[in-house]
Parts: sequence; C-alpha cells; structure tokens
Amino acid sequence: MSNEQHSLKESLPLPYILHSSCLHMQVKAADNSIEQITWNATGDGISKAIACAEMLKRESNLTFHEYVQIGYKAKDEKISITKKIKLNKDIPSICVLLSKIKTKMSSIAFIFNIIFSLIITLIFLYRCGNYRRQHVVTTIAVFIAWFFSTLTIFILPLDISLAIYRDCVTHPEPITVKPPTSNNSLINNSTVIVCPRPWSYVDRNVYAVLWQVVFWTSQVLTWLILPLMQSFRETGEFSIKGKIRYAIKANLIFYGTLLLIFIVLVIYVATKVTMDSSSFTATLVAASTTWGLFLLVLMLGYGLVQVPKNIYNHSRTSYMLAHTQFKLSRLYNEKVDVEERLDSLIDDVIKFCMQIKTTDPLRPCLEQIIQIVPEQYSNRIQLTLNDYANNLSWTRQINEAFYFEDIVKNAENTNHEFVRTNPSSATWLRRKLFDKHPKLEWYTHCFLRPWGLRLLGIGLGIISLLVIWSEMTFFSTSPVLSIFAQCVTAASRHYSYLTIEIFCCLSIAYLCLCAYYTIFRIRILNYFYLSLYHLTDENSLIFAATFLCRLTAPLCYNFLGMIHLDQAITHKIDHEETAFTSIMGHLTAIKIVSVGFNFYFPMLICLLSFGTFFRLGSRCLHACGFRQFFDDDDVSTEYVEDGKSLMARERRNYGGVDTLANTTTATQRRDRRRELEEKYGLRSARAMAANNLYSDDPMISETRPLISNTDDPLIDTQPEPSVRPDSSDPADLSSTIIIDA
Repeated sequence: MSNEQHSLKESLPLPYILHSSCLHMQVKAADNSIEQITWNATGDGISKAIACAEMLKRESNLTFHEYVQIGYKAKDEKISITKKIKLNKDIPSICVLLSKIKTKMSSIAFIFNIIFSLIITLIFLYRCGNYRRQHVVTTIAVFIAWFFSTLTIFILPLDISLAIYRDCVTHPEPITVKPPTSNNSLINNSTVIVCPRPWSYVDRNVYAVLWQVVFWTSQVLTWLILPLMQSFRETGEFSIKGKIRYAIKANLIFYGTLLLIFIVLVIYVATKVTMDSSSFTATLVAASTTWGLFLLVLMLGYGLVQVPKNIYNHSRTSYMLAHTQFKLSRLYNEKVDVEERLDSLIDDVIKFCMQIKTTDPLRPCLEQIIQIVPEQYSNRIQLTLNDYANNLSWTRQINEAFYFEDIVKNAENTNHEFVRTNPSSATWLRRKLFDKHPKLEWYTHCFLRPWGLRLLGIGLGIISLLVIWSEMTFFSTSPVLSIFAQCVTAASRHYSYLTIEIFCCLSIAYLCLCAYYTIFRIRILNYFYLSLYHLTDENSLIFAATFLCRLTAPLCYNFLGMIHLDQAITHKIDHEETAFTSIMGHLTAIKIVSVGFNFYFPMLICLLSFGTFFRLGSRCLHACGFRQFFDDDDVSTEYVEDGKSLMARERRNYGGVDTLANTTTATQRRDRRRELEEKYGLRSARAMAANNLYSDDPMISETRPLISNTDDPLIDTQPEPSVRPDSSDPADLSSTIIIDA
C-alpha cells in the first residue's frame, strides 16, 4: 500500500468526491525534542519550500542555524505520442535545513589532509635520509620544512573553495524560479538566493592561523636556522662552542648582504608610503616571496619539460638501456676515484691511531673522527675501502641496466613469453605474479609498460603546455585566457566545491612535482644532492629543506594568480579572497615588484622550457667538458660501450649482485688510472693531491685528501677481471652545477 493510500485510509471521511490527482499530506504530532527540520523540493516546488522555511523563521522566536544544499535529480520523461521515447532530464532540487543546535564544521577533510601530508613527508624523509645517523635536531628541522611544503598541496584547495563560498554569500547571484500557470494566470516569479556551504567547510580563522604558522616558520627556517645548521655540520671543529662560532662567522657575509638589501628596500618603501608595522611586514613578505618566485620560475622552466619528457623516455627501452650504460661507466669512474681517496684517508687514520696514545690530549678528537665511520664498519678500523653510498648506487644502477636489457631482448620474442636473464633475484611481488605466468610478464613489461608510460608522458606534456600558456596569460582578465581560471570559474558557477578542490589539488601537486623534481635532481659539486635508499647526507637534506621553504609561499601566490583569485591581478576589490592572501598580502609594498616583476617574469618560463626541451644547457656543459648523454655523440658512444663491458663483467660474477659491493683492488685502480692518463692525459685525485693540485692551500682545506705511502690494500680481496679502458673525464666529478637528465 502506498503512502497516499495509507494516509487516505486513516483520514476522516469527507463529504466530497476527491479528484484522482489530489495530493494527500499527513503531518505527525511533534514534541519539544525535535531539534532540526528539513524541507525538500524539486522543480517548481523549490520556491514553496523556501517560503515555508522563511515563514517558520519569521513566526518563531527561536534562533535557527540554516544550511542549504542545492543540486539536480535525474528524471525520465516520455515525450512522444506513443510514449515510447524517454528523455533524461536534470531537475533542480533543494534541501533546506533549520537547526536549533549549531551545525558542526566538516573538519574531516581538513584533518585528513594534514595526516596525509604527514605520512607523505615521513615516507620521503625515511627514503632519503637515515635517522640513525642523523642528528635529532636536523631530522626535526628538515621534517618541518618538508611537511609544510607538502601541506600546501592539500590545504590551499580547501582555502580556495571557502573563498568562493564566502564570495557567493557576500555577492549572491539571484536564481529565478517560474511556478506553473494556474487558471490561465501566471503567478509572480520567485527570486531565490542560494549559496550552498562546502562539504569541507572550516572556519576561516583556522586557515588564517595555519597560514601564519606555515609562512613564518618557513621563513625562520630558511633564512636563520637552516643556514646555521648547514655551516654547523660542515665545520671541522670538535667542540660545540667551536662549531657554533664557525657557523656564525661563516654566515656573517650572508646575513650582512641580506640586511643591506632589506634596508635598501625599507628606505625605498618609506619614500612611497608611510612606514608602519604593517608596511614593514609587507615589505619583508614581498622581498622574500620575490626571491622565491625567481627560484620557482627557474625550477618550473626545467621541471615542466623534463618530467613528462623523462616519463616518455622511459617507454623507449633501448634509449634507457644506453643511458643506463652511460651512467654505469661514469659511476664506475667515480667509484674508483672515491675508493682511492678513501684509501689515503684510512691510511692516515690508522697512522694517527698508532701515534696518538690514549693519554694524549688529542685522543678525544681522534675518537670523534672514528665515530664518523659508518656503523657497519665501526668494528673494523681497517675498513674495506668501499664507500657505502657509491656501492649502493652502483648496485641499483647495474640492476636497472639488467632489467632494461631483459626487456629489449624479450621484446622480439614471437611466443610472447618473458625469459629472465637478470642475475639478480626478483622481488617477492614479481615472483608471486610472474613466476608461473611468463606471458603475463611479457605483456606487462613489453606491451603495457611502454604504452602506459608513453600515454602518461604525452598527457603530462599537454598539462605542461597548459601551465605554460596560463603562466604567460594569467594577467589578462578580459578576456580570461588562463585555462586554470576558466576551469575554476566554471565549477564555481555550479557550486561544485568538490570539483574545485580536486582540480586545484591536482594542479598544485603537478606544479610542486615539477618544481621539487628539479631540487631532487640537482647536483652541486657532487656535494649537495638527494638520493634514495637512505644515501642522502645531512648537508643535502638541509639544502633541500632550505629551497622547499623558499618555494612554499611563491607557489601559492603563483597558483592563485593563475586562477584569478588575487585582487592584485583581477583588480576586483569587492570580491572575497583566500585566507592566505588576506594574511600574506598582495606583494604591492614594492611597486617595482608588483607592477613588473611578478606579472611578466613568470612568462620567462616559456623561454626556459624551450631551452630545456632542446637541451641547450646540457649541450653547453658537454662542450665545456662536462660529459652529458647524447644519442649521436662519439664520446657518449664510448661511455655506452664501456658500460656494456662493465655489465658483462658483473654478469660473469657468481650471483650477479652478490659481489657488486666488493671494492676494486689497488692493482685495478692503478691500471684504470694508467689507462686514463695514456688515453686522455687525465690525472687521478691522488696524483693531483701529490702535486698540490687538489687544493690551493692544503693546510687549511678540510676536505683535502690525505696522502698514503702505499698502494697495497689493507684487506686482501679476491682478484677481479681487469677493467677495459674507459672514456671518463674527471670533470664529471668536479662539475659546478649539473642536473642529471
């Protein structure tokens, strides 16, 4: 029995014959325990539902909290005479909630984003660093810097949706609802003003406090704490007081330069406006953000091209195999050089251990030097002469080369079965999936993988083109040329807050990926670089944290400008803005920056992207002697051939990777140096050190190699096959700034 039949049965009898279209309504008795009431309506009933809610609010003496949700409901309607053709229609719907109790904020999304950012930061920090060897203060400072940089990706979209909602409430757009005609007379149209609240609604003050904490903590870290920590870690002093004194002295020039620039900016601003506390803060924010914007443009100019290009190149298995063999040859040369320098260092440590007795006042200093030795070698002062980081990089690189070689060989199999020749053991997941299914393994690695990477690279390339176009045109507000601004505006018209948040989150994540990718790939003097597998030292972690802190605020400013939520760009001062902009300002304190730099400097991303696409920087480095990989280069071909020989040598070893971490013997290193000197006239690190070529002043250099009197190994190892001649260049080991493609 339907609800209408049930209500008709329980109703009192009427002395009338009811029409078949009569609508039966039943109202149940209420008590004082009811705290909330809702009105739901679709189509022409929207105006009636709103009228009922408004009448209740006016007639009642209670204070109600109102929440309005609008949307659409699908309805099938037969439109033909035979009623066989159906038309799907979206009918507008509304739900009005009146509550005597205050509705709680939807803080689930806010809390989830914070927790998710925390997890991502912990994963990356764990993969890059080694908390057992790092100082606790370093780990905490780096974690805070990385966490705030990651948090921006997920919190800024929520702030944007809240700003759009507040703008709707402040400047609503009326919606006209036309009721049906009755007795050939048209009822007056009803004007409805509806601004549904976002599902992730959180009070604006929460975002304001959060942005203040994120911005000022990042500024203190990047300009004060992290530079001091970096100098503290670099010094060779043995006492804490000596390290602090050295760190302060080393940063005096840095801080003096910053102070001079800031004083000039303050004087410039004081000549334009009346200087007060707000103007002083605005000048500080503008100066820091402008420098960060300069770095952001450089990072995006490289990352927007290199990220999709690198993913697409991974679909070219033959190219990746040649590139990996090239890196193998270069890494082996670096490995030999590091072992040679470590050999001389260990010789001197052993000599000092024999000369400095336990009663000597220098003995505590020697004990501190011994504690720097990696923990896996701490029980043996006569170390195996391998560098841990180099050998792990070598193992990973050789396994990657074997993997690409297997794919190249199996790609031509007509039976579509994958035959593994990689001497290294497969991962547990790969054994479970593919050990009994060679055809599935072939289709996964030889068909799905290249096509998936190819399509992903093309898709990200298109997104990069849209970003570059929006960066070049975001200052145009009439017409709106920015693609990102058009997308956000279209979603805001339909009050689709979830769509806005997902779109903004993915867009910011891609911008961060391209910018942070450059930081993770950059190498400065082979001293600052990030590496996975717990191989990144503390100096490199602090270096990366410093850059991430400087890019956090500029990324937010840049994206808000791209979607036209910055009044400095749109010049619409009557519209609501994000909590981030209200706290940070519009960078208008320095007129030169606000008028020209922040508007037109991002357009240089197009030129930088053009240079990155055609590898102009790599060609210049290659011409100057810093070896880079090119398909049509003779030197690169020699490197590739040498990498093939190294792969063949490792494959001949039992188990492949079981002996990869073994060090080269002194005889092998002498043969390698002799081949390099005879073929290219290159000199090794030890030879340069012996002739005082490694350092201009070896008495004050903290990183000079210690000279050893013998080439004999401290620990005998099994002889390995001789190494074929290499076309390496020590310029690869002392390059100024190299970004590995």
